[in-house]
Amino acid sequence: MVSKYLFAYVDMRLKQIKGNQRPFGGMSVLAVGDFYQLPPVRQSKPLCVYDPTRIDLWRDQFQIITLTEIMRQKDDVAFAETLNRIRVKEKDDVLSGQDKALLSQAVTVPALCPKDILHIFATNKQVDAHNSTTLALFHSDIMKIDAHDYKKDPKTGRMAKQATPFHGNNRELADSLKLAIGARVMLTRNVNVQSGLCNGTFACIAEIVISDDGPHVSKLGLELDVSRNPNNVSAADNIVYIERDEENLKQRGVVRRQFPLKLAFACTIHKVQGMTKSSAAVSLKHIFEPGMAYVALSRVTSLSGLHILDLDEKKIYANPEVLTGLASMTEASLQHIMPLFHISVTLNRQDVLTVIHHNTEGLPAHVADIKSHHELCLADVLCLTETHLQGSFVSENIHLEGYTLFHRNRNVSYTNCPHISNKNGGGVAIYVRNHIRVSEKRYIQNATDIEFTVIKLEAPFIALIAAVYRPPSYSVHLFLKNLQSLLDSLEVMDHHPIIVCGDFNENLLSGANKPIYELFRAKGYAQLITAATTDKNTLLDSIYISRPQRCLHSGVLQSYYSYHNPVYCTLTSENV
Repeated sequence: MVSKYLFAYVDMRLKQIKGNQRPFGGMSVLAVGDFYQLPPVRQSKPLCVYDPTRIDLWRDQFQIITLTEIMRQKDDVAFAETLNRIRVKEKDDVLSGQDKALLSQAVTVPALCPKDILHIFATNKQVDAHNSTTLALFHSDIMKIDAHDYKKDPKTGRMAKQATPFHGNNRELADSLKLAIGARVMLTRNVNVQSGLCNGTFACIAEIVISDDGPHVSKLGLELDVSRNPNNVSAADNIVYIERDEENLKQRGVVRRQFPLKLAFACTIHKVQGMTKSSAAVSLKHIFEPGMAYVALSRVTSLSGLHILDLDEKKIYANPEVLTGLASMTEASLQHIMPLFHISVTLNRQDVLTVIHHNTEGLPAHVADIKSHHELCLADVLCLTETHLQGSFVSENIHLEGYTLFHRNRNVSYTNCPHISNKNGGGVAIYVRNHIRVSEKRYIQNATDIEFTVIKLEAPFIALIAAVYRPPSYSVHLFLKNLQSLLDSLEVMDHHPIIVCGDFNENLLSGANKPIYELFRAKGYAQLITAATTDKNTLLDSIYISRPQRCLHSGVLQSYYSYHNPVYCTLTSENV
């Protein structure tokens, strides 16, 4: 439902806001939707269809990922599969015998169709006729509410209320409304978005408030649709009151005050797009646009709730330009997106341990992001650097449910480097799942000036894990001396495999010397990460392991909140 014009405007504003002339100001844009449904009314072609007269931001900037799990009709698989086929049906194609037979089950004679369910039509004329008929059928105490139109009096120069409303168009507030207590209505303007009173909200008229001065209708009490009342509050508590809205009519100099409502026993197909109903009656008569039939038929959750009034398979067809546009789009590769979910079967094995390291650039600032990161939550051992924790007290919100936390702050990590220990930042931490028997090795001989945390896993998986951080300003020579002491102590413990992960601020993708990497290699460690781990295409975050044959998988995850991406490895208790 986004036009090319609006898309171009978003691009322009993001460039202004970000001060960056890259597409969308350099921001990542995730566009979610279904081009086989309806495009914006009276707008340009759908985004995926090339239009040489418009700015095109789609063709070169976006790749397609097709979602395959159906949610609306998940409990009616046969109906969902039929909808999937008619969604892409071309105009000259013939419905299969299977699909025609299934849809024929929903065909209903108009006289036998339930009157109290939502009716869906192609045109406003059909909708208005059905709404008027249904209002008269169910209600006798119908009240006509005229708009209050005002126009400047040429004699007095003041806005004077007109005796009768002017004739407006379909997009303006109604000339007059015919309503009754209990009548089903829909808001046509955003009244209070925060409270759910927005364009398209369904309700029933619960009260008509008459003003003493006039008299005239001053307020309407609306009982919101059940979907807007998720907490099952009483009907009285679910009533909200609205007043007349005010807007200028297209007719020059006329100001209208009217309730932003319309009867909603029936709606147009365009209006119900995005809606989910348990039952609805659908008329395919007067379909005038590709995708309309599919949108109308797919609003219900199951075939049993669908009543088709005019089945005409010639009206069921997709936009050929959309078919061509989507066929020419590049499919996005999911190979490197959320890689741990591709190996979920492996992760569930009892003999497999998942270790993740992540430079968080501040744990207190990003703990909510970490808790909601689906892949980080799969870690058995989660090692973090640059935690920025201070003091011995750790607030409750820093703890992760189901994990035990071990941490070491920067200020206690250095004995001979006050210029580092007195600076904010740094710090390391390790979270370990509660079912793992673990102990912390807090003091390592001769490792006096290095930020590290070491834990010893004893059951059900045996391993020795260290998280290490080297600040970029820290002398590599002095760091190597303390790192060697740490590695020597780990080796003496004779508890394999040994995994040392962290941000060493040594770019393993550069052509320069790599003394930290060479020290690990000289001691028999293998480095598992081969791809860039930062926004600047550098590999600073590493996982070194003493028994690389134990590694089943390793790689880089994605993060939106840190300059660094997490890295991971999965280990087996036996040699591969």
